[in-house]
Parts: sequence; structure tokens; C-alpha cells
Amino acid sequence: MSRLVARPATTADYDHFARLFVELDTGNPILPRDRWESVLARDTLFFEQDGEVVAYAYVQPLRGVGYVRHVVVAPSHRGKGVGGGVMRAVAAHLRGRGCARWCLNVKPDNTAAVRLYRSIGMEHAYVMTTFQLAWDAAARLPRPFRRVVARPAQPSDDAAVEAAFAMPSGQVAEARARGGLVLLCLVDPAAPDAAPLGFTSFDPFLPGAFPFRVAAPEFAAPLLEAIRPHAPRAPEALLVTVEDDDTLVALLGDVGATVQLVGAHFRGEIPAAG
Repeated sequence: MSRLVARPATTADYDHFARLFVELDTGNPILPRDRWESVLARDTLFFEQDGEVVAYAYVQPLRGVGYVRHVVVAPSHRGKGVGGGVMRAVAAHLRGRGCARWCLNVKPDNTAAVRLYRSIGMEHAYVMTTFQLAWDAAARLPRPFRRVVARPAQPSDDAAVEAAFAMPSGQVAEARARGGLVLLCLVDPAAPDAAPLGFTSFDPFLPGAFPFRVAAPEFAAPLLEAIRPHAPRAPEALLVTVEDDDTLVALLGDVGATVQLVGAHFRGEIPAAG
């Protein structure tokens, strides 16, 4: 097998991204060129063999943790060790950015990918479920018994949000820096210094909320209501990704939300070079 060459993305790589992105089979639309160039390209690596682009990885270096968001190998090059080469290059890239740990999401039935991630020391942490939730279904969710308020999440909220919902340090700041996202924090106005009750990063393009975290299932309704003014008028539904919260998953299913995607979250220490 010829050598796999990793390189940073350039603006000329959009067509390669669009061709390979669909292989993720998430059901999400392909980002338009301007959004890809401004949001994803700076954190994307492309991989070539004999001058042909055969894979890409989109990676977010956070504070000590690398979030591997996309890993795609062209169908014609699967089963040939390309995936392992991609992950070794991603590991080196993240170590160079000061990361000691990494995490990613994978479809549980993608046995080859799961095997690869386990072989490099990653372990399964939790299940995440992406729902398509119609607004009329959201209206049937239970309401909290106390008054809560949703407001824009400020940089001063980031540490409290990440601590409350066990998110990687720097994930909220990274979402804010990307631009085009609506960050909302759910709080108890009677206890402004208490831990946040909910948080979401909403992308109007999809439209979708990821992450969507609440301290208890009854806080989902007010957080969704806060999203709605920011959603496009035409779609009657939005995507909501629930992580490590079986109770909320069951509740959304009960009100009629449909599952679009189920993923397994893996994480671990980045292997040393060599």
C-alpha cells in the first residue's frame, strides 16, 4: 500500500468534503461551501494516496481534549488500513495541539470502526440519540413546577455549564467561536448562582440542537421553547441530540419524536507516538 499523506484542508477541498461527507449517513444536509470554509475547514485534515483524496477527518482541539467529529474513508479504500493511518495522524495532530485525551461518536453497528477505536485504547462511555422532534410533539412535554428562564449563554457561564453536564472543557467556547450558532442557558432566576438547569447549542441551518443537556427531563420543554424563535419558519421539526440520558430519550419517544440516529460515544487517552 502506498503511503498515506495527511495535509490541512484548503478552500479548494470543498468538493472532496461534499463527496465524502455523505458517507457518514447521518441524514444531515451537506454544509454550503461558505459555511464549510468558515467553520470546518480550519480543523479538517485530508488524506491522499498517490495524489487521490481517500479520506478526511474533522477534529476540534479543545482544552486538553480532542473531539473527533468526522472520520470518513472513501468506500474504495476501506479495509486497507487507511482508517488506522487516519487515526494515527489525528493523534499526532491533537498531541501537537496540547491534547492528551480524545473522544468521538460512532454508529454502534459500524463494527470495523468500533474495532479500530477499541484497538487504540478508546472505551465506550455512553449512548447518544438524535431525534426528529416536531414542534407540536414538543408542546406535549411536561413543564417544570418552578419558574425557569432561558437566556443567551455568556463566556462567564462556560465553566459552570461544562461542569454541570460533564462536557469537555472548552466545548462551549469552541461552539461560540464557530459563529452562526445560538447558545442558550437555562437557569433558575431565584438562584442565579446555582448550577445551570439546561444548555444547548442550536444550529439554525440543520435546524438542530447539539448538545442538548438538561438537569431533569421537565426542563426540556422550556429550553425547546427558547430555541423556537431562532428556528427557521419553514421546518415543522428540529433535530435534538440527547446524550447519556435514558429518561429524556424515553420521554421524547413517548411524545412522538422519531429516532434519526443512534451513536456510541467513545473516549480515551491519546496513544503516545511510536
